[in-house]
Amino acid sequence: MKSYTKFLFVLLIFLGISPQDASTITLYNNEYKLEMVVEVFHDLEFKKIDNIKLFISHKQHSMNNDLEYRTYKKLFKNELEKLNYVIVDDQDEADFFLEFEYGMNESIKFINYPIYKYTRKGDNVIYEKKRDNFEFRIKTKSPRNRILIGYKTLRDVSYHRYLNVDIFSSDNQLKVYQGKVESEGKINSLPYVMNGLVHGLFIDFPGNSSSINVYELSEDIYNPNAYQKRQNSNMERLIRRRN
Repeated sequence: MKSYTKFLFVLLIFLGISPQDASTITLYNNEYKLEMVVEVFHDLEFKKIDNIKLFISHKQHSMNNDLEYRTYKKLFKNELEKLNYVIVDDQDEADFFLEFEYGMNESIKFINYPIYKYTRKGDNVIYEKKRDNFEFRIKTKSPRNRILIGYKTLRDVSYHRYLNVDIFSSDNQLKVYQGKVESEGKINSLPYVMNGLVHGLFIDFPGNSSSINVYELSEDIYNPNAYQKRQNSNMERLIRRRN
């Protein structure tokens, strides 16, 4: 990783981008922390505190047999049971129906990065050409260590991951809870971040109505398996270098 970073630095300097800008580009491709925004509206008035029965379903009921949905359903079940809710398989036994959907969209941006010409201390000449006895120079009004000479446009791709959750009362089908979790990042795998999105929804559940909360989870929390795999890989590289 270090050798790749050094190579990228040299390449960007060759293209005319300063080291400060190069470091920004390098770090921008990492996502060791999952940032998310949780938006909640609800009108929950539970008559009993514990053992509230919930029936979980996809918003599109035809998706209930989908393997990806069933995987995410387990995440909901784990979080809800920690809060003393009871998950039932028969909707006739439920006090409330919880429905959720999820997805991911690609977002493309074009970013202009500055290109600098670096000058020696006290040197304010940005262009110079000599031919025979003719000499042509362009100078700046105020000498600086680096001078902006243009911009380079780079294509930047990020991914918008989202999770929408609704809860309905089984008595009258009235919606009593509406939650939304959104996250923007570089990882284009929804399963990679879904555990974090679900966990973020239940950090303060049901929370204050009409509220927006911003959370940041480290990789060892939102995807401990990937974190451990990364640590093991780093350790193996260190061992190989020593040998």
